[in-house]
Amino acid sequence: MAESLILIAFATMLVAGIVMGIPLLFTLIAGLVLFCGYGLARGHKPRAVAGMALEGVRTIGGVLLFFVIIGALTASWRAAGTIPSITCWSAEVVSPETLVVVSFLLCAFMSMVTGSSYAASATVGVICITIATAMKANAAIVGGAILAGAFVGDRCSPLSSAAALVATITRTQVFDNVRRMVRTAAIPFAISCAAYVALGPMAAGSGMAPSFTGSFAASFDLSWVTIIPIAIILVLSIAKVRVRTTMLVSLAAALAICVTIQHINPLDLPGILVFGYQSPNLAIARMVNGGGILSMAEIIAIVGVAATYSGLFSGTGLLVGLHEYVTRIARRSTPFISVLATSIATCTVACDQVVAIMLTRQLCDEVERSDSALALDLENSAAIISSIVPWSTSCIGIIAFVGMPMESVAFNFLTMLIPLWTLAISVYQHRHPGFSQTRAARALGLDTRDDARLSSPADADPDADADATSDGPDASGTAAGAPAEKSRALVA
Repeated sequence: MAESLILIAFATMLVAGIVMGIPLLFTLIAGLVLFCGYGLARGHKPRAVAGMALEGVRTIGGVLLFFVIIGALTASWRAAGTIPSITCWSAEVVSPETLVVVSFLLCAFMSMVTGSSYAASATVGVICITIATAMKANAAIVGGAILAGAFVGDRCSPLSSAAALVATITRTQVFDNVRRMVRTAAIPFAISCAAYVALGPMAAGSGMAPSFTGSFAASFDLSWVTIIPIAIILVLSIAKVRVRTTMLVSLAAALAICVTIQHINPLDLPGILVFGYQSPNLAIARMVNGGGILSMAEIIAIVGVAATYSGLFSGTGLLVGLHEYVTRIARRSTPFISVLATSIATCTVACDQVVAIMLTRQLCDEVERSDSALALDLENSAAIISSIVPWSTSCIGIIAFVGMPMESVAFNFLTMLIPLWTLAISVYQHRHPGFSQTRAARALGLDTRDDARLSSPADADPDADADATSDGPDASGTAAGAPAEKSRALVA
């Protein structure tokens, strides 16, 4: 009972903070005090409670470093002329009416290549919002398309650390899961494209597609060399180089271009990386200014505070009492309904994608009859719902460094549609038990492993399990190292 009251109190604080316009950081700090108080009330010593909180922060040290790199990278891309050059070329092929759907597709492509929502939004997303600003387009709608596209690969790219994490904790295979995820999301992806096409004229407003070349050429050398930093991102991502390493190499290339091509004084580079790029040309300042490590200070603080929650939840056992309740929901409805409800709760309370995935896995470990079915459930819920929770690190982080308004969350259609589509399929399957064995089900990424009538994973289709085993790395390969990698880098 006490646990439920604590969680309800925290959820109330979050909602009240949003309604009253209280900065999210202050609300999360209040939540930290609340959870620490619960730990003390349970008899834990103050030193032990502090240790729990610090343990949570210790696991995401790589995440904080990643934000620092992103801040420096976005500033260097501006100063090197990379963003101005790509903006000029993109504006030639993008009209105000097609900007929304093109932003969605470009971010989807980049996220599939990199496996990272952060990498996709910090690169292509920044460029798309720059074009939107220049065109006077609706930044909220364009931002929603960027957010949705960024999570395409975050969910189902073979390079995604979120996908690797889910595969590891469910003892499944990454590439088998990816095939199923792609098919499951095909209909929501098509509907999202159609919605963004329909919203294109509305988002365009009265702005026209301008020619940026003349404005940018006065301040930057726009030669082909300036695209090298983004080319490095693409090439190294395809080569499966770690995202953090890829970004550091791109940063180094951008700094070299700043000095050799844009003729920036090397002594000015540290200031640009820390404080962001500031163009002396007022005519283009609104479009190119920004980035820098300090621009990430607030999100770093938010992520740091939110990270303490995972250690406190684990150390105090705050969520243990929910396990049996979740299992009862699955028995009375469908397994996915219980996973979805749990995911919404964990994403709302944990404020972090990684913590939400792991908590949902712990609470829902008995609701599905096969590990593969649970993996698909997690990918269609906990792995993406955090992108539509405004105070989640996965959401607010992208909003912060892309520079989109918070209202963009309302236009993130894909990550809303995938859970709803999966929910509809689960209800239909519950009413038609043999559906998972049909050709239509296989086209949607389902097979006999998703048949809720099975009494155990061993009863699943042996051919399906054999296929899963033959695909991708085994449990000791790529997937096995995922949780540590995810905790260190959170590059999804």
